[in-house]
This record gives sequence, structure tokens and C-alpha cells, in this order.
Amino acid sequence: MRRWYMRAWEGREGRRRSREGLPGGAPGRGPGLAVVLLLLALVPACASTPGYFGLDADPLYERAVGYFDDEDWDDAISAFDHFLFAYPGEPRSPDARMYLARAHFEREQYITSAAEYERFLQFYPSHGRAPEASLGICRSYQRLSPTSQRDQGYTERAVDACRNTVNEFAGMTVAEEAREIQRAMIERLAQREYEDGFFYERRGLYDSAILVYQDLVDFFPQTTWAPRGFLGLYRSYRAINWDTEAEQVRSRLLANYPDSPEADQVREGSANGGAARGTDPPA
Repeated sequence: MRRWYMRAWEGREGRRRSREGLPGGAPGRGPGLAVVLLLLALVPACASTPGYFGLDADPLYERAVGYFDDEDWDDAISAFDHFLFAYPGEPRSPDARMYLARAHFEREQYITSAAEYERFLQFYPSHGRAPEASLGICRSYQRLSPTSQRDQGYTERAVDACRNTVNEFAGMTVAEEAREIQRAMIERLAQREYEDGFFYERRGLYDSAILVYQDLVDFFPQTTWAPRGFLGLYRSYRAINWDTEAEQVRSRLLANYPDSPEADQVREGSANGGAARGTDPPA
């Protein structure tokens, strides 16, 4: 009885030692299952650890710049993020943050790039690269600006951001580029106004069309869409037999945009009926 008890105890103890990877386990079983699973878990963890972890500031920065120069945007973003986190007071932090913003831009992550450029201006408002960061915000929102048929929230933000660059860095190259982007974004906003007005006009909702066209000519007079807005007003007033208002609009169109195709249409008397036929009137 005692021998049977000892054999049973030794069997249980051997199985326990085998599971825990201790010496004296069951023969032929090798390391315990827990140890094997732990080792297997460590293998992918080690393999996925970025090669720059543990580097000092100099080699880490050089590694991040190398990623950027090779257009390896994901690794560049990760490396510069790590640099800024590990060495927040490092003298190259402004350049690292600029690299980070540019990498997000090249990665077409424009919301994040705008945020990084804005963060640069918050941290380093007097830095020599502040104009570049300001233009970066302008350009990021430009890339986010959708076609005229969609919501124009990002287009409006682009206009505001570019206006800030123009005002704050007047006389610099970045201001000129920002002004060009701003003009293009304003054109897009004007186009959206015109398309909304024409949408109402072609459906016979002339009161709504007149309101939208009026906003177009009032708020976007310098755009190529303003003469079209006047022409839309002229057609809409004629459609509801408001001849006095139609003639006033015609006079303003001829006076303000005499060389436009729209002015030629009212001179020739060919401006009526475009929307009623369901087609976009000639530009």
C-alpha cells in the first residue's frame, strides 16, 4: 500500500515538474508548456521592435532622417515620434517636428499634418521655419478640400489658413504661394454657390435661386463665377416677371464684367431659358 502511494505521488509530482519546466519532470517531455508558450510569444515581440529603440539622440535622429530621405514615411513618422518623446528638449526638436509634419503630408494624412504644423507654430512661434509651417497648414487643408458637390468645410478652413499665412508673412515667398491657394479655394466656394443657385433655378424655385445667386455676387465678386451669378439672377428675375430688377442686374453685369461671355449673352438676348431647359447655361 505504501509503495503504491509513493508511486502515485511521484507520478503527480513528475507531471507537475514537467508542466513547470522543472528538473525531474516526466521523461521525454522536455520544457514545460508554459515555458514554450512564453518563448513563442517573445519571438514576434522581439521581431516587431523597431531597430532604433534604445538609440541615443544622434543615431536616432540620423536614422529618422534616413527613413525620410528614402520616402519610408511610416518608419519616418514612427522614428520622429519616438525622438520627440524620448528627447523633448533636444535642440533638433523643431526640425524633427517639421520632418514629422512633412512625413504625414507625404503620407496623405492631411488632417494629422495640419495638426503637426499647428503644433510647431504653438511650440516655436518665432522659429525661422514658422513661415514654412504656416504654409503647411494652408496646403494641408487645400488637399482636404473636396469637389464642389461636397461639404466645403475644409475649403473654408483652407481659405482661413492661407489668409493667415498671407497676413503674417507678407512679402515672403510663402505668402505668394498661400495667396494663390486661397484664390483657388475661394473659386471653389463660389462654384458651390453657383451650383446651388442653378439647382434651384432649374427646378423653378426662383426665390431660392435669387437668394443664392445674390450671395454669390455679393461675397465672391472677384471670382470667375460672379458673372454667372449675375446671369442667373437676370434669368430668375425674368422668369418671375420682375423686369425692373432684371434690368438692374443686367446693367450691373454689363458695367462690372463687360468682357465676360455672360455680358455677351445679355447683349445678344440669348440669356433666357437656359435653366428652364434643364441644361447649364453657357459659361
